[in-house]
Amino acid sequence: MSQRNRILDIAEHRMRERGYNAVSFRDIAGEIGIKSASLHYHFPKKADLGVELVNRYANTFHAALDASDSLTTDPWDRIKTFVDLHRNALVEQELLCLCAVFGAESRGLPEDINSAVTDFFKRNISWLTKAYEAAGVENANVRAKAGVSILEGALIVANSVRDNEVIEAASDFVLQR
Repeated sequence: MSQRNRILDIAEHRMRERGYNAVSFRDIAGEIGIKSASLHYHFPKKADLGVELVNRYANTFHAALDASDSLTTDPWDRIKTFVDLHRNALVEQELLCLCAVFGAESRGLPEDINSAVTDFFKRNISWLTKAYEAAGVENANVRAKAGVSILEGALIVANSVRDNEVIEAASDFVLQR
């Protein structure tokens, strides 16, 4: 694994656990065993690292959705994949969605990170709207906006109260026909 990818993996994990503002280049460098100046070689500013993390996270998330699209034409199966990607982040990885964490911190983040997070959520709403439309759901866009909000919020609440039933209930709600 390249040093750049190792930096991204460690930074993503730490920021999904603690948030953008609670993680420093020194923290990441210490875990890797390098000097923080080496991180600046790959990412001149912390905001550069943040944007790269959001873009990588979004690409991975949407690649999983694209894979689901190629496996099934049943819109409810596709919606379940969307829900499971959120659910599994907390239940299996014990981490929050990176964009949920950054979204909660948005007022204190650089604009280029906020822009990337906004793009992630808009893309999710668009994807879920199309899936709901294919399922014949009325007001698909409104339902998609609510669905994304419910899942992202449930991740935060479930993590805060240490109760995965919160994300399970939210998942069931988003999947209601």
